[in-house]
Amino acid sequence: MRSRIYTIISGHFKSWYRSKSNIFWTIAFPLLLIVLFGAIFGSGSTKFDLYLQNQDLNANVPTYYSQGYITVLNNTRAFNLHMVPAEQPDPLTYVKNDAQPHNRGQRLLVLPLGFNQTLKNGGNATVQLYMDQSDQASASLAGIVRSVTISYAASIAGSPNHLFLQQVGIVTRNIRYIDFFIPGVIGMTLLTTGVFGAVNTNGRYRELKIIKKLATTPLSKIEWILGMVGYQLILATISLVVILFFGYAIFGVTATIDIYTVGLVVAASLLFPGIGMVLANFVKEAESADAAANAITFPMMFLAGTFWSRESLPDIMKIIAKFMPLTYVNDGLRDALIYAEPAQALTNTLIALGLAAFFIALGSVLMNWKEE
Repeated sequence: MRSRIYTIISGHFKSWYRSKSNIFWTIAFPLLLIVLFGAIFGSGSTKFDLYLQNQDLNANVPTYYSQGYITVLNNTRAFNLHMVPAEQPDPLTYVKNDAQPHNRGQRLLVLPLGFNQTLKNGGNATVQLYMDQSDQASASLAGIVRSVTISYAASIAGSPNHLFLQQVGIVTRNIRYIDFFIPGVIGMTLLTTGVFGAVNTNGRYRELKIIKKLATTPLSKIEWILGMVGYQLILATISLVVILFFGYAIFGVTATIDIYTVGLVVAASLLFPGIGMVLANFVKEAESADAAANAITFPMMFLAGTFWSRESLPDIMKIIAKFMPLTYVNDGLRDALIYAEPAQALTNTLIALGLAAFFIALGSVLMNWKEE
């Protein structure tokens, strides 16, 4: 009896051990999650982007109290401060044009002219925080700025109750989390469908010796890859329609579908299968395909702004995210569908198309039908 039980256990273990996919889901996947979430949330080094205009200068030098306030902000180590020239008459427009795509100029703190003199004389001084109140990260940032303001006011002898923070909403459209999330879901779907589809199909066809037989036909490698990409484009279109319809019907998500949306979907449908075709050249066994695809797609899902803004990531993670193709697809989809920013949508589309051309060409070069 014991020998039979041992045989069953041994047989199942050998089956598990021989499957690279099972090993991934049992061991590698939990470790990958620990590493990703530990890197994102475990370091405590997250910083918020904050633009600051100090209008209270004396001969182009910050006054005593205005410089002290800025120093306290810096000492919190919670902000990446971006200074706006004091002579800039329209700081909000300046910030919007200068802002990085992930923060879109949503926060501007203004120290007014006469800030130092007002506090010195015991009067009431007010600093203004312009922020998009629909942005989740801005709410956290506002809380920190408010605490800094209260703390700094308390440190000034004679003026503990004379420094105030005024929040000014600059939202042009109420962007809810679900509005932010839907484009990320579309990008994630395009990623997983494209990469997994290409890797699994090539792995299966390799085992069946179909790819090797294609070398005897007039079909070229680039035609084979483009055919795979065309199939993925059809699946991507279906996914896009279903996700947007569901988001509209259930959550009232209103998205603008224009030429940039179509361009992003086409670019992503070329890009991600192209990545999958490159990866397929290094996966010789069908059972290893899922593990390899997961190792590529999961880091991108969590770091490329699918579920939350990349601003919440530590600085090193932000740098890594810039090299991930899904970053540009997610940003472009939000630019086109939600934020109505055609210029930025076009930029992200062109980047995605350039990456797609690179990976498709690389996949064609790496593929050797006769050796498959």
